Amino acid sequence: MKRTIAYITCLLAACVFPAACEDNDDALTSQRQRIVSYLTSSHVPQLVSEEDAETSLEPNPPFYEQIDQQVYRYISTYYDAGRGNRTLVESGDEVQLTYTAYIFTGSVPRTSSVYMTNDATVLAALVEQGLNAEYWSTDPLTVKLGRTDIIKGVEMSLLGCREGDNVEAYMTFEAAYGSSEVGIVPVESAVLWVYTIEKVLKD
Repeated sequence: MKRTIAYITCLLAACVFPAACEDNDDALTSQRQRIVSYLTSSHVPQLVSEEDAETSLEPNPPFYEQIDQQVYRYISTYYDAGRGNRTLVESGDEVQLTYTAYIFTGSVPRTSSVYMTNDATVLAALVEQGLNAEYWSTDPLTVKLGRTDIIKGVEMSLLGCREGDNVEAYMTFEAAYGSSEVGIVPVESAVLWVYTIEKVLKD
């Protein structure tokens, strides 16, 4: 009986909310397409997918990785000499970041799209434009993977990186703030986090 009720409830939900589900799917698809379009056309350098990089005849082609259809990651330091010897970021690690977070619109990120940062250079530019930086900090952001309350797209993008990496993490609203409006970030916004992993601490 309980199973029957649960099944009927699911059917009713599917009937009542299909338009909302379709709208969400459309928004996610659109955001994924905009991110990939930007990375493969306007981004400097132009990127190829990880799969295309594996078969490329070009030495060390710059590429992006897709993580769970929600996060697109570019590590600009991927081919740096000695990178393989740097500390790998794994679940449970504590990492310290210098970062800038943008609302991603599909074009080159601008200072006007910044909604959070602890990067002193970016913060100085924002202050020049009139930002009251009284409550902003340039201290490193400390994230304990699996424990710190941070948007899941950032945590997903950190795993597999290495200390010293410079990373761009583009994420759909599903991996960012969902359907919530947070500060100046509109509902269902794709966002971009640009960060440097300053330090990785193991337990």
